[in-house]
Amino acid sequence: MSEADDLALIPRSLRDNLDRVGIKLHLKEWELFTIAERRRLVDHPCGSSDDIDALRGMLTDLVRRYTGREPDRLLR
Repeated sequence: MSEADDLALIPRSLRDNLDRVGIKLHLKEWELFTIAERRRLVDHPCGSSDDIDALRGMLTDLVRRYTGREPDRLLR
């Protein structure tokens, strides 16, 4: 199985981190990202508030770049 196959869907570990950053990432958005971008998101640590802020920023930038809009936020 190739890395592209492994990252075809949003991995569970990233889904957990999406909850931490408060962003709802849609599969259609995920599919727009390059494999390198997907890997960076999956590998990004999320243990500190700085890590969470950095991941939120990365996700926001990517969604804006590829869709031209703000990412959906999770309702809390």
